[in-house]
Amino acid sequence: MDASLVPARLRTASGCLAPIAPDTWALDWARCDEAERVSAATRFGIPPSRLAELIDWVTHRFDKDFLWPNVFLTLEGARDFRATFVPADSDAFILGLALSNEDVDGLPWRTEPDPTVGEVGLHRSLSRGFPPAAGGVRLGSDVLGAELDGTLHSYLCNGLEHVFSRQLGALPNPYGLFDDHALARRCAVYAGRDDVGAEPIPWRAWVLTEYPCHPAQPAPALGS
Repeated sequence: MDASLVPARLRTASGCLAPIAPDTWALDWARCDEAERVSAATRFGIPPSRLAELIDWVTHRFDKDFLWPNVFLTLEGARDFRATFVPADSDAFILGLALSNEDVDGLPWRTEPDPTVGEVGLHRSLSRGFPPAAGGVRLGSDVLGAELDGTLHSYLCNGLEHVFSRQLGALPNPYGLFDDHALARRCAVYAGRDDVGAEPIPWRAWVLTEYPCHPAQPAPALGS
């Protein structure tokens, strides 16, 4: 990434750039060796001694409020996980994702349930059409592409910060996101062009909201 365009610390829902918990490593039936599970949990300050409890917790909630591969259907579920397993002094944060109605309606349903694979969390969440939960701080819009398995890639995974800056005058804010949602939507359209060379997946502008880890906490301050 170009340090002149991208801040040192980011907010993103792309697992390529940021560790996410829980993820598929937290499901007991997922193909994942013990060392990988321990490493993923340790990055969030979760000791190996609690790994079995965590896996049991996540597995029992799967297809209820925790969805494939790493989506909580509710803010309450995400807060419950963090309060139960992640140390209070961790810098882990809770992000909510949202799409405008226009982008949901026009999204090719690559995330639609496959009888041989099952439903991914993005499809179920978007199909319900719930508005973002209250009580958070909108950080900006991220240009993300959706894979078939429900994972997301940031525009930064494809080195598009240069293209967006040069062709569209789009510069990321201190979170690596775009303050102008309409401009982020134009960036997403641009990313989907064949001549750009980004991954051939549906690109959309997703609004990212950060939520306090406990409902009694104040909303996160911008710039923190």
